[in-house]
Amino acid sequence: MFTMTIKELAARKRRLFSTAMAVILGVAFMAGTLVFNDTIGATFDSVLADANEGVDAYVRTPSLVDLGYGEPGPRLDASLVDTIAAVDGVDQAAVVINGYAQVIGPDGQPVGDLAKHPAFATNWVSVDDLNPYTISSGNPPKRADEIVIDKATADVTGYRPGDVATVLTQQAPREFTIAGIATFATADSPAGATAVLFTDATAEELLALPGQADAIAITSDGSVGPADLAARVQTAVGDRIEVITGDALVAENQASIAADLAMFSTLMVIFALVAVFVGAFIINNTFSITIAQRTREMAMLRAIGASGRQVQGSVLIEAAAIGLLASGIGLVAGVGVASALRTVMGQFGFELPTGPTVISTSAVAISLLVGLTVTMLSAWLPARRAARIKPIAALRDVSVDRSARSGRRAVIGMLIGAGGVAALIAGLSGELMLVGIGALGIFIGVSVLAPVLTNPFARSFGTVLNARGISGEIATRNATRNPKRMARTASSLMIGVALVGFLTVFAASVKASIAGSLETEFVGTHIVQTGAYDNTAGISPSLADDLRRHPDVTAVAQARLSPAVVDGEATDSFYAFDATSIDRVFSLGSIDGNLDGLGADGIAVSAEHANSRGWAIGSSVPVTFPSGETTLVVEAIYTGATEWVGTQFVDLAAFEANGLAELDYKLYISGDETAILDLAAAYPAADVLDEGAFLADASAEIDTMLGLFYALLGLAVLIALLGIANTLALSIHERTREIGLLRAVGMSRSQVRSTIRWESIIIAIFGTTLGLAIGTFFGWATVRAMADRGIDTLTIPVTSLAVVATIAGLAGAFAAIVPARRAARLHVLHALTGE
Repeated sequence: MFTMTIKELAARKRRLFSTAMAVILGVAFMAGTLVFNDTIGATFDSVLADANEGVDAYVRTPSLVDLGYGEPGPRLDASLVDTIAAVDGVDQAAVVINGYAQVIGPDGQPVGDLAKHPAFATNWVSVDDLNPYTISSGNPPKRADEIVIDKATADVTGYRPGDVATVLTQQAPREFTIAGIATFATADSPAGATAVLFTDATAEELLALPGQADAIAITSDGSVGPADLAARVQTAVGDRIEVITGDALVAENQASIAADLAMFSTLMVIFALVAVFVGAFIINNTFSITIAQRTREMAMLRAIGASGRQVQGSVLIEAAAIGLLASGIGLVAGVGVASALRTVMGQFGFELPTGPTVISTSAVAISLLVGLTVTMLSAWLPARRAARIKPIAALRDVSVDRSARSGRRAVIGMLIGAGGVAALIAGLSGELMLVGIGALGIFIGVSVLAPVLTNPFARSFGTVLNARGISGEIATRNATRNPKRMARTASSLMIGVALVGFLTVFAASVKASIAGSLETEFVGTHIVQTGAYDNTAGISPSLADDLRRHPDVTAVAQARLSPAVVDGEATDSFYAFDATSIDRVFSLGSIDGNLDGLGADGIAVSAEHANSRGWAIGSSVPVTFPSGETTLVVEAIYTGATEWVGTQFVDLAAFEANGLAELDYKLYISGDETAILDLAAAYPAADVLDEGAFLADASAEIDTMLGLFYALLGLAVLIALLGIANTLALSIHERTREIGLLRAVGMSRSQVRSTIRWESIIIAIFGTTLGLAIGTFFGWATVRAMADRGIDTLTIPVTSLAVVATIAGLAGAFAAIVPARRAARLHVLHALTGE
């Protein structure tokens, strides 16, 4: 049986290739995703290790809240550097001062997109072993008006040593002479960010407060190891200061970068799994069709003594051979996919550092295992059916598919789908695993139910096709003659279209929700922002001061944010506002208490959040900031604008009292547009937006992410279209005599091609219809679950969904080109005789 199976594979190379392609594409995306993630992670790890290679110990004030890479923590007294330098075993020590600075290019625009990459600033450390930057041209900064910029920024702007550039910091913009251009270890920039380096004195003036530093880096004189050196320094500085080794610093930074990349990596793996899942339908369908076509052959084997187990084993051996071969090819192709993913990310503005491709053992093992496992599982049910073929089947001319009339199938499909719906809805409250299980259950349930729906759908669509004449009528009958086959083929397309439909509905609902809240809850006139996604960058408070002094500006509310732990619950976005003006730019609904009385130790909370926590006016709320713990008192409770101000916020004085966020995240303003624009012109990173512009900007960001997701889903749709073409090709082989007879009685080649194309379109539209229905349901459920987060307006973009359906129909016609051409070229006599 083994020898016969191998000969069968060798004899049917076209079938082998068509089956393997689904596996190749799925595994290629999986392998490419894993290689891409490993490569990016290894590149960041290598750069960070090189940058901190000379650091033996690192002194800082410990943060009580987890901070991401580059996020500012509590500062320490810079004069400690003298105490540390006197410790036995210390060779050299240097202060490290970090903050925000952004270079303005020759075109007057800030360099870098703060929505995607931060803008770092630091002091130029004169100790080479402690400085992660290396001069590539020019010199280090020596005077207060000199800076060094990263090589990536220099390449983008064309700046060279000696040029003058404006730099934005937390103070008013200033001009500096570019003394030099530097690399970050071996990279052109630190993790894709921009970088500006000042002298120690200028960095202290612009990035911190007088006498403060973020950390002190230390080198050993070689008499002690890093661990012993750290212990000695710890004794000298006391327990309130934290001292770690250089290796611990590198590991910590690498872990922080990995955590920042984790969500993106997970998202990529999810898209890869979608591609593999779609491929599983294609593999299952291909084996089911080929086994149906080989019924006589397998029945004859049974008649001459082969057992059912041997027949099943031969099918699984065939699947294993295809799985291994295709997975190996897919793994090799995955390296190219990884490079393509980097290009795709770059096209959408997510520039990533370059480095050598990393192919880890785990990536190879996972890719091969996934490919082989999916192929074997997809072939298992067809193999079982092959094992049950009776010898008498060798005498039958054709088998009849009655799945369209199966009441049992309908009940099972509805039960699985209902279970998936229940799990999905339950998981939307925050359990991501339940969401995935629910979505999978819905897809499987609809796939089981699909054969019951094929005939009604095809006949309804056929009423339109009948106008196309005999080609349309035959296409409709071909589509309904094997409901299970059509359903399996359509289900692969259904998955990709469902996700496209979901993203389309959800994106439209987010836009509508933002527009609605702008209309009802924002009562200001303008919003000023930089696009920064965290508190590593922002707007200088000087702009808010300038605006307040202008007679045509009636209200200015500064917004800042910081990570914190509030009553035991961690959040990355704890807001602070100018409490005396926040209610003049937002409709906060009914307010109990006094916002003006927040001060440095008060907190305002939404009514819903207060009820869930059991808080009332006067309640004490424990809050942990990076710099320390404090207790705030509930001074105000509000009912509106929670999607803008959050469920809780404090006054700017609370942040200032705890040494947090010197930069403004956003400004919410009421005033004359001309006055606002004139004052903001001195701060090029500040983008002044009215309601319409803000909505357009938010919509553009959503559309960018949507475009990226569509691009990643493209492979799943491509695999599905390959499945349609594969099914049609196998079906044509099965109907060779039938096509020959039709040609013999007068059907033209163009009519044959038209018949195959319309059959493909029926399958594509059926899968698209199911997909759009599921995607719309996913969108509805998600919007309903996120209503308390401001996404509360369900919008069904009918035009966009109609475009998706039209593209799917055209794609179905495209998938049929090769099979239709092959069918039209069949020699009539050979087709009739089976030669």
